Amino acid sequence: MAEEGRPVDFVLCIGDDRSDEDMFEAIGNAMSKNLLCGDALVFACTVGQKPSKAKYYLDDTLEVASMLESLAEASDASNFSMRELDGAL
Repeated sequence: MAEEGRPVDFVLCIGDDRSDEDMFEAIGNAMSKNLLCGDALVFACTVGQKPSKAKYYLDDTLEVASMLESLAEASDASNFSMRELDGAL
């Protein structure tokens, strides 16, 4: 997208095992290389409490589903700000 002049402005990444740590690291690298727009909202979430490169933790798959449902509902609301998601996580 960045190569086409459309830098990424929102990233939601959710993973639950060791192999997902590479994905969290890639997101961090993209941020440090300015591949995302300057005010991009980035949410890297691991499922379960464990050491992780992800900034956010979700307890289990039920919490993942609940968060996604809330995000979908909020995106339909006209007064929703993506910054509110950061406060909710």
